[in-house]
Amino acid sequence: MPVVFSYDFDGADSWHLNKLQCMLERLGWERVGGTAYRYPPLSNTPATEDWFNRVVPALMLFRAHVLAHSLQLSKFSLDIQTSTGLNVAATVGVAPIHANPATGFPLDTPTNPSHFGVSNLRNWIDSITTPYPDAPPP
Repeated sequence: MPVVFSYDFDGADSWHLNKLQCMLERLGWERVGGTAYRYPPLSNTPATEDWFNRVVPALMLFRAHVLAHSLQLSKFSLDIQTSTGLNVAATVGVAPIHANPATGFPLDTPTNPSHFGVSNLRNWIDSITTPYPDAPPP
């Protein structure tokens, strides 16, 4: 069951649009037209969507890019008809994993890979931290 995300900007140039397209495609989203994307791709029907490693990072990175570059987001739509989860005992779903290559973090090859580098994406995902890094006192 898909997640469909579409957006529009007032005055965004092709540099920003290409970065966003490449970023979404690297995280496994399929471009279905203009600035509309679908996860999972039509050709992929997983038992559960990988929200921790594909959906949530894509939406967080989109938000971060819009804010960092002061883009004027004029419209967006996020339509979700999905079910996801994790059951380790039943080997269903995917837990959150580090983005470094050793973990097998899933990245796809985008239409134009030069617009968003793999190492930049892996570094960004692995640099997200909690604002409470210490454990509570005993």
